[in-house]
Amino acid sequence: RGSNSAAAIAENAMRVATTGVGELDVPTMKKYIQYCKVKCSPRLSDEAGDILASSYVKIRDDVRKRVMETGGGQAQMAIPITVRQLEALVRVSESLAKMRLDTRVQGQDIAEALRLFRVSTMNANSADPSQAGGGGSDPAPGVSMSASLPSRDELVRAETFLRSRLAIGAVLNRQRVVEEAAAQGYGGVGVARGLSIMV
Repeated sequence: RGSNSAAAIAENAMRVATTGVGELDVPTMKKYIQYCKVKCSPRLSDEAGDILASSYVKIRDDVRKRVMETGGGQAQMAIPITVRQLEALVRVSESLAKMRLDTRVQGQDIAEALRLFRVSTMNANSADPSQAGGGGSDPAPGVSMSASLPSRDELVRAETFLRSRLAIGAVLNRQRVVEEAAAQGYGGVGVARGLSIMV
């Protein structure tokens, strides 16, 4: 039930954002969000805490192994999951539970927060710094320049993918398109930027 209601809420929010029409109008949606903020303070369940802790350790170990296998030394080693990202995962998980007005963060909330983390942070961190675009400001620590500024070639590839994937006038879920592109080897940042340019 909780998963279906969260999906229905998300679908309605996207419909309102894209068309202005939905089951809940914008003022009602704002009231619901405010109600969630005030009345619900979910906490991690034991199961969710165990999943989060083991996932945190596994991701750090996997990144450390990958950096060592590729010949990166300690100086080049930028582990993308720090305590700050762990805290962000907890907040995202709590927000997902809050949307359902649940008092406990469940395993499904942690799983979704980890999925979002992998799609965003991990894909951006795995970008090749040698393909960086020029100009702009310095990226945040631990993020390669190519994650901040996709190269022209990346944008052209992303545009080609988007043109083959999307029909003119189609309604789309931007996150799903970016995830699909990332799964096919396209840079998520480049695809997101291409979408912004094209739409």
